[in-house]
Amino acid sequence: MKEYSPTIPVCQLDENNYFVGMTVADLDPLNTNGNYLIPRLCIIADEPELKAGYIPQWLGNVWKYIEDHRGETVYSKQTGERIRISELGALPNDVTTQAPLPYSEWSEKAETWIEVSNADELRLLDKRKDAGMLNRNQILTQIELEHGENKEKLVEIAERELTGIHLIKVRNAIMEAQTFTLENDDIWQFFTDTLDIDQDRLFRLWEEAKSNY
Repeated sequence: MKEYSPTIPVCQLDENNYFVGMTVADLDPLNTNGNYLIPRLCIIADEPELKAGYIPQWLGNVWKYIEDHRGETVYSKQTGERIRISELGALPNDVTTQAPLPYSEWSEKAETWIEVSNADELRLLDKRKDAGMLNRNQILTQIELEHGENKEKLVEIAERELTGIHLIKVRNAIMEAQTFTLENDDIWQFFTDTLDIDQDRLFRLWEEAKSNY
């Protein structure tokens, strides 16, 4: 009588015929002709080659290799948004594995992120935002110390140099505002244009006012 191995290796698949791993099928003890009890979702086939970045899928008579980027982080070419890949298959054309640079946009021609034309303006806007908030006494005291111009003098300069709604906003800020921010365009322009305070100097002045008062 022919002897059969008590087990044979079989390939285990998932519901979509993707390779999961190897297991074994046991010889049927009630059958003497070499019949094996094949577990559910298993097939008798050669173990597929394992390739980095791919998963084997059984097509009925041959293995096909499908790109597998599950768990990888990619970035939208339109928005730079982080996206976590959860589906099998090739990466969509509208994403890239390159992380976006600050103040950049995707260039299909260069196949990389390139700095936008107004990057310097955006950097400055972010720097103004990051400068935070000061109360009125903090900034007015620092300006008076550095420029010798007290609150009344600043109002006089504003009334002489500014007009319309810009004047009203600046004058009200100097006289009544509880807080100042460099995000405020009227205040920013008054400091940099009207008082002619250099931008870098203004940021230093702002930080000194935070720490001193």
